[in-house]
Amino acid sequence: MTHTISRSRAASRPHARPDALGARVGEGGYAALAALLSGLFGLLVIRPWEGDLDVPYLLHGDANFYHSEVKGILEHGWFWRNPNLGAPEGQQLFDYPGLSGDPLNVLLMKLIGLFTSDAATVVNVFFLLTFPLIGLAAYLVLRRLAVSVPVSIACSILYTLMPYHFYRGEGHLVLSAYYVVPLGAYLVLAVLGDRPLWGRWRLTLVTLALCAVIASASAGYYYAAFTAILVAGVAVIRAVATRSKRPLREGGAVVGAILALSLVTIAPSFVYWAKHGTNDEATQRLTLESELYGLKLTQLVLPHDQHRIHWLADLRQDYQSWFGATEATMSTPLGVVATVGLLWLLAVSLLQVASPGRPVASPLHGHAALATLLALLIAWTGGISLWIAGVWPQIRAWNRLSIYIAFFALLAVGLLLDRALRALDSRRHGALLGAWLLLGVLAVGVLDQTGTGNRPDYAALETEYRSDGEFVAQIEERLPAGAMVFQLPYRTFPETQALGRMSDYDLMRGYLHSVDLRWSYGFMKGRPGDPSPALAALPTGQMVRDVAAAGFSGVYVDRFGYDDRAVKLEGELAATTGRQPLVSPNGRLSFFELPG
Repeated sequence: MTHTISRSRAASRPHARPDALGARVGEGGYAALAALLSGLFGLLVIRPWEGDLDVPYLLHGDANFYHSEVKGILEHGWFWRNPNLGAPEGQQLFDYPGLSGDPLNVLLMKLIGLFTSDAATVVNVFFLLTFPLIGLAAYLVLRRLAVSVPVSIACSILYTLMPYHFYRGEGHLVLSAYYVVPLGAYLVLAVLGDRPLWGRWRLTLVTLALCAVIASASAGYYYAAFTAILVAGVAVIRAVATRSKRPLREGGAVVGAILALSLVTIAPSFVYWAKHGTNDEATQRLTLESELYGLKLTQLVLPHDQHRIHWLADLRQDYQSWFGATEATMSTPLGVVATVGLLWLLAVSLLQVASPGRPVASPLHGHAALATLLALLIAWTGGISLWIAGVWPQIRAWNRLSIYIAFFALLAVGLLLDRALRALDSRRHGALLGAWLLLGVLAVGVLDQTGTGNRPDYAALETEYRSDGEFVAQIEERLPAGAMVFQLPYRTFPETQALGRMSDYDLMRGYLHSVDLRWSYGFMKGRPGDPSPALAALPTGQMVRDVAAAGFSGVYVDRFGYDDRAVKLEGELAATTGRQPLVSPNGRLSFFELPG
């Protein structure tokens, strides 16, 4: 480590002129090392070798939806239509284009799918790959911003291991792939710092490439929208401060490129809506949700609720008990190292206001401070986000801006560490002291940001997942290929409330193990042609007759959706069909084959 520190500083001095090719090879090696270490630390936290790779790391909520989309991609080529869901018509996702803003991530999933046809394996491998990808992106941007090699590696590891990463997990799969956020943060800082982004063809090509990556791995357009809003905001601020139109031109071109490329990714939905009309029921968003899913400063700085030190975890849990739980209460902690960076950036902002015309820190510190302050003003509950939501409520979870704030905060930490390392250079054993300082910060950050609670419960997941698989396999033995299964209780798709012990998208669980059956759940709400709501509302005897007449071959019941675990319903189904149910090994699911 001391040798690395010395070499990286020497390379940054004006008199050092290494061979260009050698410098590029060396930089590439360091970038690979950052990605490798970030991936390794992620593996040490997740410990995937303790479970089977073909068992998902999460089995409820949005995780089931993402798993179903990946399965559909592997089986049908892309995600817009899935004939095995929403029977008898089939599922379309043009009204709910969850992955339309992520074609780059979808292509990565398809690449993984070249080596396995198992969707759960693809989901798990994709999630594990997010660790080195985030580390690589963070390293490259930090180096571009002139942070030294060893400090960039340490900060990229800490950024990869943000609590945000583990809380999002496979439940918010594409949000976990936040490797585009450092790229967006760079564009924000470039506009603030008057760094050229357009002009020469190579520079323009690089900027367009950054915009394209952000637009095509946008986590459902969240990261693209956040980048565009921050760039637009800092462009206006910079233009007013410098009385120049250049920031508006530079920033406006970035925003325009991101928006244009994002529209390209959603073009199939526009074509569908032009033919079939729009569907307001599919994605209902309310302005007040921006308040519900906004950000609070306390949520950023408190320790996460899985902290290794129990009394620190209790601080978070006590705070969370005061309010209703939302994703913001769990996914936004920065950790102690990034919190130091955040507090420093806020201090820079305040001191700069108190000392106009007198710089209190380097320009990059000031730019990161301004970008952070703007992000906070937007994301805070009751902040600018509320006014944006009044016009465009589709982006509602503004707490997710915390991952941008985390990058700016760790950039500040990196700049402070470089300053400390340079100060130690003049001391005896300064390189060794610098190495220990850097390792100490890294160790404190890793231990603070992670905990055993970040590790999936592999044994419980395998028991549950294998039970579902065995159950569905038995159904498929009884039914012919292509047979339709009617699912109860009826739930609208997408985005419905939990019912009993059922979470949203739990009715996907049958499809996740199915080879060739067609399932009633998953038809897009707000579109005509779904017989399920009317059938499910009928008395049981009539329902069975009409379900059979509609071409379904059996009835699937999730007992968790009933207060009495479906005892009454199953008794009526048994009496009507004259058959006893097939029950899953864990006792949660049952199936009644209908008379042919």
